[in-house]
Amino acid sequence: MKPPPLTTTRRRLLIASAASVVAPGLRAQGAQDYPNKPIRIILPFTPGGTTDALARAIGQKLQEYWGQPTVVDNRPGAAGWLGITQMAKMPADGYTIGLTISNIIYAHALYNKLPFDIQKDFEPVSMISRSAVALAVSASFPANTLEEFIAMVKKNPGKYSYASFGQGTSANIFGESLNLVAKLDLVHVPYKGAAPMVTDLLGGQVSSVILDTASLRPLMQSGKAKVLAMTGSQRAQGFPNVPTFGELGFPGFEPVGFFMVLAPAGTPKDIVRKLSDGIGRAIRTDDLRNRILEFSQEPVGGTPDQLAQAIKTDGEIFAKAIRSANIKVEQNQ
Repeated sequence: MKPPPLTTTRRRLLIASAASVVAPGLRAQGAQDYPNKPIRIILPFTPGGTTDALARAIGQKLQEYWGQPTVVDNRPGAAGWLGITQMAKMPADGYTIGLTISNIIYAHALYNKLPFDIQKDFEPVSMISRSAVALAVSASFPANTLEEFIAMVKKNPGKYSYASFGQGTSANIFGESLNLVAKLDLVHVPYKGAAPMVTDLLGGQVSSVILDTASLRPLMQSGKAKVLAMTGSQRAQGFPNVPTFGELGFPGFEPVGFFMVLAPAGTPKDIVRKLSDGIGRAIRTDDLRNRILEFSQEPVGGTPDQLAQAIKTDGEIFAKAIRSANIKVEQNQ
């Protein structure tokens, strides 16, 4: 007896049932086969800096693990947004990823219009490393603690200043947050780099700096500067005697700067996990870990979920501080 002919509805049901059985195996096979061609790491900065060195070191490790070339593609411009925006528009297949810094997590609070949405356009892959910034004064400055510094500033309205990397940077945001929570009137003096900031601090042209730990470490070790307080939820490696702002009673200074890897939104989760696992494995190697420590960074190598949480939590803290301090940045894009 012949079976009854398949109706269109029954045919569709059978196809859907077969797909539900086969699809998981196909997805797993795809993850197992990844990568089967070169991986490109888009870097939104020029060659030669810390981010470039980290991208190339991680790329070399991934190439050793997976046997596929990993190419660093430097695409600087537009305050680091050009390359990362282009990366977000690439196919979401794991073969184009981006390495960038955490200033993009609060950019939406500084600018009216952005070419990307940090929450919608990217898949978090891994936090590579993190680094605090700190408030420091020259060795000759009379204050030795944050409490003494605040007392001096309050006794002399309009006299003291702080230097940062520029308007809208994390150092500027933390400086204005300190003005708010401690009721100070520190004058903001923006700079374009660490070297002129340090020169003017030691020369007495600025009263204090809010600077990254990599730049402050040699000054502290040589006795040329005193570090009064540091951002972060715990004391930084290499600065065990420097308290955090939180320890000293000032909330809102928990975020730290970090380097991270992102992928275009929609990249399959199993490929994201494989990338994250590979990056974490690389960061745990002695040579790369020591390289990161040489940059005065704390190695992390976290999971996609951990990075997503940091982007959300730190981004909200920064955005609140930006609004409270009414920090504005001229829109050039």
